[in-house]
Amino acid sequence: MSADQPSAAVEAGAYWPRPWSGEDGGPRRLCRPEGQPGLGIEPGERLKLDVFRDSFAADMLIRREEGELYALRHDMPKGDPLAGDCEGWVEKLDPKTLMPLTVTPRFPAGRYWPGGIAAHANGDIYMVFGRWARRFSKDLELKAERKLPVDRPYNSFVILDTGELVTKDCDAPRGEASSTFSVLDPETLESVVPELEIEEGSIARLASDGRSVICVGTESVLRLNLDREAEELVVDEEWRPHYGRPGQSFGWDPVIADEHVFWMDNGKNSVDWTMRGSGDEPSAVRLWWCRLDDADSLRSVEISGLPHGTESNPPAWDPERGVVVAYDAGNAVVRAWRLVGDDLEPLWRRDDLAHAGHLILHPDTRELVVQDYRDIGALRKPALRRAIRGGVQRLGRYRPIRRYSPIGRDSLVVLDLDTGEEKGRVVVPSPSQAFLFPAPGFDRDVYYLSMTSMARITVE
Repeated sequence: MSADQPSAAVEAGAYWPRPWSGEDGGPRRLCRPEGQPGLGIEPGERLKLDVFRDSFAADMLIRREEGELYALRHDMPKGDPLAGDCEGWVEKLDPKTLMPLTVTPRFPAGRYWPGGIAAHANGDIYMVFGRWARRFSKDLELKAERKLPVDRPYNSFVILDTGELVTKDCDAPRGEASSTFSVLDPETLESVVPELEIEEGSIARLASDGRSVICVGTESVLRLNLDREAEELVVDEEWRPHYGRPGQSFGWDPVIADEHVFWMDNGKNSVDWTMRGSGDEPSAVRLWWCRLDDADSLRSVEISGLPHGTESNPPAWDPERGVVVAYDAGNAVVRAWRLVGDDLEPLWRRDDLAHAGHLILHPDTRELVVQDYRDIGALRKPALRRAIRGGVQRLGRYRPIRRYSPIGRDSLVVLDLDTGEEKGRVVVPSPSQAFLFPAPGFDRDVYYLSMTSMARITVE
């Protein structure tokens, strides 16, 4: 497959032509495995924890060919995990046992923030983690590496239809400093055009339709285009919705639907083992959307209406029936709407469902994969939480504590996409709530991932 011919199994960009070869299923972040059947849970069937692996610390799972599963891993700096330098590596996993088949060396990365990996249309695996970009063969042999220009962590990348990687740094978790974009040649990882610094920060990951790149900044949403003739990356000043409002903090990852872009705000929080009760702003978190052809069509709606709402990931979009799913991780509310024209009509709401991570949506079987974290509510009282936070982080470095944590545990849950009714649930041993990137399996299964735990969940 050439870099300028995306497969039907890839929603956009020059990714490997199989489902889930990049985070969130592809650069539009629709959170659906294109061309793959859902779990199809029938009455009388249940979810089973088939395999559990202690995997401190992990960031992301992606797939390449059938049976080829890759994990992005990192070590955790002592003390403040965001203050010290760390190392990152990639593992190729056995899809049944989740044990490593091949492991790269541990590479220096600089300051930690969750990065990303993807399988490119050229067959190779790319990793952007910390301040470094690296290219590996499918068997994880290093082919190229580059230290990126800004001395801050870069939060993953998207791949354009023509094969280039677009990435940016982020001043995480504050979002105060401006962000700088780089467009990398897939062969050498060198910049193909000069770096572009925008005037505002951006904590959110990028999204792309394969041609343009959507960036949610701390105040506005930007669309960028690569002008190869002029040899520059250009901001589209004709389309720049300004969503920043007093009392609301910055937005996170955007989703590019058929005619709209969706994202959520109030992303600033003091997360530790859970996002529940961690919102820094006293306001309610909002779901925003805007037409791709009209920056003046900007709209928003409160997700839960509850104070101190927060989140740190994208919503999800179902193109089959126009269903949008969003959540307030700070208050444990998951909600769905149906898009009718440019308006959202309420569909269902689930309270006390503590989801915070990335969603997986199966349009064919009308299934939505979420998580539901349970902990000791008294530990979340602000004064006590601040006092024990450091100790909880230190205890999390010990394997027995991770496996048999007294603090909390997570569950993987499958909901009916149209009604919100529960179709299946299974407990996963994880003292940390799942914030990061799971993946669909290869045969009526799904891979769970938290910062501490990895699991294969099957239907039986």
